[in-house]
Amino acid sequence: MATPFLKLVSDHIFDAHKDNTEKLCIVLPNKRAGLFLKQHLSKTYGKTIWLPKIISAEEFFTELSQFNLLEEIDLICHLYESYKVCYGADAENFDSFTKWGQLILQDFNEIDRYQADPEQVYENLKDAKEIENWSLGAEDLSEYQRNYLKFMSSLGAIYKHFNSFLISKNWAYQGLMYKQALANVDRSEFPKQFDKILFCGFNALNAIELKIIQHFTREQKAELLWDADAYYLDDPSQEAGLFLRKNLELFPQSKTSFVGEHFKDEKTIHIISVPKQIGQAQVVKQKLQSLIDANVQLDKVALVLANEKLLWPVLQQLPEAVEHVNITMEYPIKYTSAYSLLDTLMQIQLGYQKQNRSQKSIYHKLFIQLFREPLFVHYLIANNITVDVHHLVQQVQTRNLTFITSSLLHELLGEQPPFLSRLLLVTKDIPDYCQSILHLLNSLIEHFSKHRSDHHRKLELEYLQIILNHYNRLVELIRQYPHFNSLSSYKQLFTQVIGSSSAPFIGEPLKGLQIMGILESRTLDFDHVIFVNVNEGILPSGKSINSFIPNDLKRAFGLPLYLEKDAIYAYHFYRLLQRAKDITITYDSETDAFGKGEKSRFVTQLQLELKNYNPKVIINEEIASYSDFSTETISEIIIPKSNEVLKKIFEKSVSQEKFGALSPSALIAFKECSLRFYFRYGAHLKEIQEVEESAEANTFGSILHLSLENLYRDLLNKTLNTENLQIKLKAIDQVVHQSFISFFDQKELQGKSILQEEVIKVYVKKLIQQDIEHVEKLRSQQHVLSLNYLEHEFSASLNVIID
Repeated sequence: MATPFLKLVSDHIFDAHKDNTEKLCIVLPNKRAGLFLKQHLSKTYGKTIWLPKIISAEEFFTELSQFNLLEEIDLICHLYESYKVCYGADAENFDSFTKWGQLILQDFNEIDRYQADPEQVYENLKDAKEIENWSLGAEDLSEYQRNYLKFMSSLGAIYKHFNSFLISKNWAYQGLMYKQALANVDRSEFPKQFDKILFCGFNALNAIELKIIQHFTREQKAELLWDADAYYLDDPSQEAGLFLRKNLELFPQSKTSFVGEHFKDEKTIHIISVPKQIGQAQVVKQKLQSLIDANVQLDKVALVLANEKLLWPVLQQLPEAVEHVNITMEYPIKYTSAYSLLDTLMQIQLGYQKQNRSQKSIYHKLFIQLFREPLFVHYLIANNITVDVHHLVQQVQTRNLTFITSSLLHELLGEQPPFLSRLLLVTKDIPDYCQSILHLLNSLIEHFSKHRSDHHRKLELEYLQIILNHYNRLVELIRQYPHFNSLSSYKQLFTQVIGSSSAPFIGEPLKGLQIMGILESRTLDFDHVIFVNVNEGILPSGKSINSFIPNDLKRAFGLPLYLEKDAIYAYHFYRLLQRAKDITITYDSETDAFGKGEKSRFVTQLQLELKNYNPKVIINEEIASYSDFSTETISEIIIPKSNEVLKKIFEKSVSQEKFGALSPSALIAFKECSLRFYFRYGAHLKEIQEVEESAEANTFGSILHLSLENLYRDLLNKTLNTENLQIKLKAIDQVVHQSFISFFDQKELQGKSILQEEVIKVYVKKLIQQDIEHVEKLRSQQHVLSLNYLEHEFSASLNVIID
C-alpha cells in the first residue's frame, strides 16, 4: 500500500517542526484519526517527545467560542419557548412542535455555519410563501393558509429571540457555536499558545471554517494538509474533487499538499451483488476467512458499513479466527431487548390514550408481547411474582380475549403489587409512571448483577445501566420543563433521549480488524477494504430535503444543496479506496416497487471510468454464491403412502367417536391439497392457535346458529304461531349478544365485533319474519307448523370400492 495519509502528516511534522512539537496544534476531522496519528508519530520519532495538541474540529471550535454546546433536546425545549413568545396565543402545543422543531433548528445551523443573513433569508421566505398563496381571483385565504403564512413570517423573529436567549446563557447549537468562534477568533487565548495550527485531511469547509482558516493563514499560523488523488482532483467532472478544487484556489500556498496518483496503482476491485443483510454478512465472512487463510494481518483490513444497521449481522458472522475487533461505531440502544420492553410498556399506555370508553383495556397482542419479553419475566422473578406465561397466553388465546380489561387482569394475574399495577393500568401522572419505570430498571440491574459470570446477562446489564443513565436524564427533563405533561410528549422525549442513545464498544483501538462507518474512515488508510451495503439511497443518501427553506433560496444565499452533500460523500468514497490495493464492495440486490436493490452510482461510475483511467485496475462484478449450497434445489414434498402413514387416516375415517369420521371439510381439503390433508388428519399437525379478534366465517355461522337455537329452544315440540314468534323478535338483541360473547368470553364487544353482532341480528330477524310469513300462509291453508328438532344427527353407511 502507498504511504498512509497520517504517516505523511507525521513525516511532515518531523521534517518541518521536529523540535517544536509542543507548540503545535493539529486539527483533524474526527477524534478517531488522532489515535492513529499518535501511533505514526511514535514510530517516526522513535523517542520520547512533547506530544502536539491533537483535537477534532468540533473541539477546536468549542475552544474558540467558549460556549457550551447543548444537547438537542434542551435546544428544542428552549426553541419552543421562543416560538411561544413570537407566535403568541395561537402557538401549538409541544407535541405538535417537536415534529417540525428539529427542522427549524437544522435551518438555523446551516444559516449560521454558512453566514447567510437570517433576516434576509426569512424575509425572502415570507415573501415567497405569500406569492405561492396569492390568488389571481382575489379569493380569501383559508384559515390553514393564513396560519401557514403567519408561521413562515414568525421564523425570523424566533431566530432572533432564540439566539439572544442562548447567548445570554453562554449556550449554543453547532451553528451558533461556529458563529461565536469567528467573532471570538481575535480575542481567544486558545490559539495564542501555539506557533502553528495544522488543519489535516479536511474536504468540504463551510463559510465560517474558511474564514477562520483564512484568518490564521494571514497570520502565517495555519498549515493546510489536504489528502487527495489526481484522479478526481484534476478532473472537473468528478464531484469528489469539487470542494478540494475550490480550497486549493483559496489557499494556493497549500498546493504542495499530499496529492498522489494512487488510482494509477494496481488494484483489484470485487463488486458483489447479494440479497438481504444476512447475505452480505455471509460475504463478509467469506472474504475475511480468505484474508486470514492468506496470512493477512487484520489490522490492515477495514470493514466499512455504509449502512450501520448491518453491524449486528456482521458481528454474528465473523470467522472464529478473528480474535481482536475494534468497532468505532456504537450499538444503537433501540435494538436491545431492554429498549423493546420499555417501548412495549409505552405502547400499552398509548393504546389506553386512544380509547374513548370509560373501561380501558390492553390489546391482546401487546399483552402477550409484554409477557413474552424475556426481561419482563426476569422483572417478575426479581420481585418474587410467579406467572406461568405459557398458561397465561393459552388462556388469552382459547378464550378469545381480544382486549384485556382491568378486571380480566385481576382474574388472569391475581392480586398485583402496586408497582406492577402502575405499569399495566392507565397512568394519569407522567412523573409517577417514570418512577415505575425506574423501579423496573433498578430491579433488573440488581437481578442481573447477581449473575455477572453469564456473558449474555452481563451484556444485558450493560444495556440496562446505559438506559438507566439516560432515563434519569429524561426524568430530569420532565421536572425541568413543563412541556412534558402528557403521554404523547413523554413518547417524544423517550424516543429522542432513549431511542437515540447507543452503547459504546470497548476494545484495543489500534489492534485487529477495524469496523467503522463511512465518516469514521476519514484520514484513515488500509491495504484491504471491505465496503458493505453500498446501495443507491444509502450512499449517497438521496435528494430528500428536510428544511423549510426551498432550494432556490438556499442557492441564492449560499446554503448547501443535495448536490454539495453528494459531493462530500463522493470524496469519502474515493478517498477510502485510493490507497487500498484489494477492495470488496457489496450491495443489496433485493428489489421492491420503490427501486431498492440498485448499487450506488458511485460504484457504477467507478466501473465505467476507472478502467479507462488505469487499465491495470481489475474490476470484477459477480453474484454471491456459497459453495455449500446445492446447485439443484428440490421444492416438491412427497409423503409415500405406506401402511404406517395411512393407518391414522383409516382409523379416523371409521371412528364412531365424537368428531370421528371424515367431515365434508376434510374431503374438500384432500381435493384441494392432499399434502395439507395429510398434515392435518394423518400427522395431526394443527395450526397455531391465535386470538380471533372478530368472528371469522365459520364462527360467524356458529354464532348465528346458536342464536336461533337459543331463541327457538322453548318452542321445541310446540306448534309455532305468530304470537310466540313475535315474542322472539323482541328477544333478538339480548339472545344474539349472549351468543356472541359466549364465543369471545367478553361482556363488552369492541371494534369489528360490534358490526358483526348487528349483522347477525338482521339475519335472525329476517329468518323469524320468514317463519311468521310461512306460519300465516299455512294457517290460511288450514295447516300448522310444529318444531320437532333443533339439531339432530343422521348417519348412513357408505361402501367405497378401492381398486
